[in-house]
Amino acid sequence: MTSKEIDRKIVLSWLQGDYSITQLRILQEYLQDPAYRESLEKFLREQWGALDEDAQPSLPDLEQQYDKFRSQLLLREPELTPVRRLPARRWIPAAAAVVFFLVGMTWLLRRQGPAGKDNNTISWVVLNTAPGEKRTIQLPDSSLVYLGVASTLRYNADYNSNNRSVFLEGEGYFVVRHGGRYPFTVNTGNLATIDIGTEFNIRHYAGQGAVEVTVAKGRVEVHNQRGGNESRIAALGQGQQLQYDSAAARAVTVSLPETSLVGGWRKGILVFRKQSLKEVTDELQRYYNVSIRYANPAHTTILLTTLLDNRSLEEALDIVTVTAGVRYVRQGNTILLE
Repeated sequence: MTSKEIDRKIVLSWLQGDYSITQLRILQEYLQDPAYRESLEKFLREQWGALDEDAQPSLPDLEQQYDKFRSQLLLREPELTPVRRLPARRWIPAAAAVVFFLVGMTWLLRRQGPAGKDNNTISWVVLNTAPGEKRTIQLPDSSLVYLGVASTLRYNADYNSNNRSVFLEGEGYFVVRHGGRYPFTVNTGNLATIDIGTEFNIRHYAGQGAVEVTVAKGRVEVHNQRGGNESRIAALGQGQQLQYDSAAARAVTVSLPETSLVGGWRKGILVFRKQSLKEVTDELQRYYNVSIRYANPAHTTILLTTLLDNRSLEEALDIVTVTAGVRYVRQGNTILLE
């Protein structure tokens, strides 16, 4: 299982008591997905270790408060594993929040729904595609999602009742049904793309820092939710594309010459514009479910522009390698670029 990194600012916002419903959903994912466990535990250990014990005020009744809090939790959630008693020390509220995080978040997320109502549980619908697989999904409000290869879409059971929010990892093309009480929102990493009457494509695969939002029709707004301080990055119209670098928090907006190619992957068309060979072969791996390796890592940075229109794997490899000036050797599902 591949480990995933938590957004530390979101966890800190929760510890400080300042968080949004969207952040609460992200925190739930951190608790439910084992891939985040290592990163989360490391962060909590660092927070605890960073405390200056001598500088903290004494809170003599906190031990009693903790006992009461823990007993209430265990009465509500009998399946929870008992928490190991910590040795007596001088505490501050932030330190106590770190200690209570895993137990407290489990209880809170089971009690609070996505719109702040009191629920016993939050039920999620999770839809996946494997490498080489695509699927079409109709959401409860009749909006359509074309889910790309090796991608995941999820939304909670209150969709269209208390929200119209979905979470995407990978690539998806959205045809949104308009109206309703809530705006249609796609969450990808730290970004939220809000529909204003449109069709649009979003691309954000795990391990890649870039988020790409492209509008085929209508308009969208893209907001940054990093650290709990939501701010608008851009408003995009038809034929515009936002390329957002998550690591550098830098956004670039470009206009595309051919709007009809937005989401072309749905029809078997793969478009690459001044992209590195590594980006191209990463896409080929997902699309054709193969493994591509490099004899010379320097070749990964070669830039190329090409279009693959319903090509077989062999045809796609021929076009890409000739364009990039390399050759390939294939053994089963493994391709070596030389």
